[in-house]
Amino acid sequence: MITTSTIDPHAQLRALYRSLLEKQEHFDEFKRLLALYEVEPEQLDSEPQEAALVRARLNERIREWVAGPFDGLSAAQALQWRAIVVEERFNVSLSPWKESNIY
Repeated sequence: MITTSTIDPHAQLRALYRSLLEKQEHFDEFKRLLALYEVEPEQLDSEPQEAALVRARLNERIREWVAGPFDGLSAAQALQWRAIVVEERFNVSLSPWKESNIY
């Protein structure tokens, strides 16, 4: 059975941004959890269990911060966020919002 989300992915992203911008402790924890997310791009199809647990924890914390629905970051999105926030690489090949823009 296929279910589709009726939640606006752009609204979810805005809520995450607001949380990270308004609360330094949220940004610090976001960065710390992303630093723990160690996955090579070629591992995205078979995300290591430890990385999956870190991503699950990150998504859980984001849901608490935004105090509302949040579909969660995919493995690819988490890796892209990690490149931007932890590794400070701003010229990543894919937008971290690409998957969120699918309609």
